[in-house]
Amino acid sequence: MPAHRILYAATHRFSKLVEDHAAGDPFLDDFRLFPPTQAGLEQAASARAFSAEHRTVLVKALHRQYEGIDIEGPVRENIDRLSQRDALTVTTGHQLCLFTGPLYFPFKLLNTIRLARTLSGELKRPVVPIFWMASEDHDRAEIDHAWLAGKKIQWPGASGGAVGRLTLVGIEAVLAEVDGMLGTGMDADRVRVELRRCYTPGSTLAEATRRFVHALFGRFGLVILDGDDRELKKLFMPVMREELLNGITQRSVSYADERLKERYPSQAHARTINVFHLRPGYRSRIEADGDHYQVLDGGPRFTLDELLLDLEVRPQDYSPNVLLRPVYQEVVLPNIAYIGGGGELAYWMQLKWLFQAVQAPMPVVLLRTSAAFLSAKQEKQRGELGLSIEDLFKPAHELRDRVAHHFSVLDTDVVDEQQELDAFFQRLRTRTAAVDATLGASTDAAQVRAQRLLMNLQGKMDRALRRKEKVHIDRLDGVLEALFPAGGLQERRDNLLPMLAAHGPELLDRLLETLDPLAMRFTVLVED
Repeated sequence: MPAHRILYAATHRFSKLVEDHAAGDPFLDDFRLFPPTQAGLEQAASARAFSAEHRTVLVKALHRQYEGIDIEGPVRENIDRLSQRDALTVTTGHQLCLFTGPLYFPFKLLNTIRLARTLSGELKRPVVPIFWMASEDHDRAEIDHAWLAGKKIQWPGASGGAVGRLTLVGIEAVLAEVDGMLGTGMDADRVRVELRRCYTPGSTLAEATRRFVHALFGRFGLVILDGDDRELKKLFMPVMREELLNGITQRSVSYADERLKERYPSQAHARTINVFHLRPGYRSRIEADGDHYQVLDGGPRFTLDELLLDLEVRPQDYSPNVLLRPVYQEVVLPNIAYIGGGGELAYWMQLKWLFQAVQAPMPVVLLRTSAAFLSAKQEKQRGELGLSIEDLFKPAHELRDRVAHHFSVLDTDVVDEQQELDAFFQRLRTRTAAVDATLGASTDAAQVRAQRLLMNLQGKMDRALRRKEKVHIDRLDGVLEALFPAGGLQERRDNLLPMLAAHGPELLDRLLETLDPLAMRFTVLVED
C-alpha cells in the first residue's frame, strides 16, 4: 500500500503541542520521564519493575475476563507470557465506540501491536500489546454511533452510567441498517457475520467490544483488558485512598499546568476529588460537603471514615477520572509505553508530578499515527491536477485558484499592473507635494482605493476562471471531500467496516506494516 508521509506541522491540522512533540522540542522534556524515541523505550524497559503479586492478579483477571471466548493461539500465548517476570506491555486505551468508531481507533491498536512486536525483538524479552477498554466512561453520546459511507449509524438509547455496563437493547435494528451498507461479496458477508456474532442482544457494550476487537485483532496477539474489575481496583485502592484524603491530583496537575501554560492550554481540568462513584445507571462525582462526602446525582452520603471503609469493601464502585486513569493503568500493568492521540498526549503532559507523588512509574508517551486514505482514482486525479500530497492540506480556496490557473491559458494575475499602479502614484505623489504638501494624504487614500479596485477585479477574474475550469475544480473538491469529510480529518469520522468489506482482513496486515508510531509523520495511504 503506497504511503506518503508528511510532517504534522505541514498539515496545519494539529495542535502546537502535537507539532512540538513530533519535532522533538526540548521544552517538553520537563514533562515526561523518558523521550518518545527508541532510546527512551529502552530506558523505560531497563527501569521498569513490576511486583509478582500484581502480575499474578493481572493474569488471573485476564483469564476471568476472557471466559467464554476462544483465545487459543496468539492471545493465550501473550497472556501466558505476562506471567513471566521480565514480560512488559505496550498499551493504548480507547472508548467503546460502536463498531470501532472512527478510524483512529484501529490505527491506535495497530500501532500498539507493531511497537510491541518490534520491542520484543529488540529488547529480547516479551512485550505484549494491550488494549485498555475505557468501559467506565459515561458519555454515551461519544460512543453510540459510527459513520459508514458518509451516513451516521446510531444506536438509540439514554445515557446510564458507565457505558461498558450498558446492555445492547435495540442493537438488532442497527445491525440491519449496517447490513445494507456493506455491499456484496465474501468479505462483506464475513463482516456481517462477525458483527452479529459479537453484538448480540443481552450482551453489554463491553462484552461486544471485546469480542469484536478480538475478532479483528486477536490474531496479532492483542490482549484486551477491562479496568472495570474488582481485583484490579483493589491494587489501585491505595492511590484512590490517597486521592480522597489529600487531593494529590489537583495539586500535582496544577503545578504542571502553571509550567505548561507558557505555551499550551490545559487539556483536562483537575478537580478537588478525581474519583467517581459507580452505581447502576450512574457514574457520579464525589464532592466534599462540610465534614461529609456527597455522591452527586442523588447518590449516597458518607463521613470520611465511611467513605474509606466503602472504598476498601467495594473498590469496584469507584472509578478514576481521565487524569487518574493513566496512573491506574501503570499500577496494574508492567507498562513501558502508552500510544495515544493528540488530546491524550496533552493530558499525559500534565501528569509527570502526579506519577511522582504516588510513586508510580511513568511510561514513554507516543503519538499514534494519524493517517488518511485516497483511492487509486483520487491519487491519479491529484497528480493530474498538479498538486502534491502536502498541497492538499492547504486552504481549499487557494487550491481552487491554483488548479484553475494550472489548466487555463488565461492570466488573471495583476502583479504587473500593481507595479505600474505603484509607479503611477509615486509620480503623482511627487507632483501633488510640489503643489501642496497637505495633498499627500489624499494621494495615499486614492492609491489605497485604486489598489482595492484592482484586487477586486482580480477576484472577479479568478471566480470567472474557476467557472470556466469547473470540471477540474469539481475533481479537486471530490478529492478534498474524501480526505476531509465534512471539513475534518478522515480518521476522526470514517469507520473501518466499509474498507474491511471491500478489501478483507488482509487490509489490517497491510496497515500494520505501514503505520509506524515512531515515524512521527502524518501518513496518506493509497488504496489499490
